[in-house]
Amino acid sequence: MPKNLKDFRGKEPIFIDANIFLHHAFDVNPVSVEFLKKVESFDLKAYTSALVIEEVTFKLIMQSASNFLDKVTLQSVKALLKDTESREKVFRPVEEYRRYINSLKDFGLRILDLTDKDMTAVVQKAKTYGLLTADAAHLAVMERKRITHMASSDGDFEAVNNITLWSPD
Repeated sequence: MPKNLKDFRGKEPIFIDANIFLHHAFDVNPVSVEFLKKVESFDLKAYTSALVIEEVTFKLIMQSASNFLDKVTLQSVKALLKDTESREKVFRPVEEYRRYINSLKDFGLRILDLTDKDMTAVVQKAKTYGLLTADAAHLAVMERKRITHMASSDGDFEAVNNITLWSPD
């Protein structure tokens, strides 16, 4: 059973999953927004990974592209991005949110790389816990860095017994 993210006090390092950033970007979960404000105030030892940032960027691109498309598919977004003017419009909010991520780095957020050694552990973790490989990759990075706390609204992580899950829901 996950703990409530609003109760996290920041004594231990915590890994931030993509959905926390997306809640903030789309202003859909006040607990996630408040949690990232704690990161802004230097109160947390906050970590995420380059893979999480890629997930967030991809979702932001898809959401932004939906403003210009009747039906959003990967193919329709790829076609939209071929047009220079459309591409500029689609990437505007993406670049804006990237500036926010960079400001979090100034406040101490550390973005960890995913290594080849991590990838060796990914398949086993995915198989052990029934996770998609991206989620298993987050666990591999956390394990390598000895991070045992995770901020996420993804209930799939409840199956992982050696982490403490902090959910904004």
